Amino acid sequence: MTVHYVKPAIAVFDATPERLFQYMSAGNHRHLAFKSHRLAGVAGNVVTLDAEVYNPDGTTFAMQVEHTLDPPRGIETRLTGGAFDGARFTHSYTPMGGRTKVDLEGDFPALPGMSDADTLKMIDGFFGVIFAEDTATLRHRSQGI
Repeated sequence: MTVHYVKPAIAVFDATPERLFQYMSAGNHRHLAFKSHRLAGVAGNVVTLDAEVYNPDGTTFAMQVEHTLDPPRGIETRLTGGAFDGARFTHSYTPMGGRTKVDLEGDFPALPGMSDADTLKMIDGFFGVIFAEDTATLRHRSQGI
């Protein structure tokens, strides 16, 4: 069983799509939900990241993130490990001058004991935080901080 998540305009980054592809290919992004986020490999247009992600109780689990880059349209991501093992979603990029609008859509495993509505709310909250952190990181990097 899966739940389908759609979020138009989940973020608008002050960066071009080219810069976003560079950022998403680098790994080592700081996210509060991730203990670590390391570049594991690049093969053609596929970027693989190894992540250690926090559970609500402070323990962690290993997750692999695979980004398939599709410039200039976006990135398809697949997650392996953890509660969202098998999740597959797409970041679609729309250039807006020096900025980029990001739409997100994908399928996530249903979580045992949670309604689809609660699962979607949790996914929305998670991505809201992740994209806010990416926005701040990109802003700091463009300012040389």
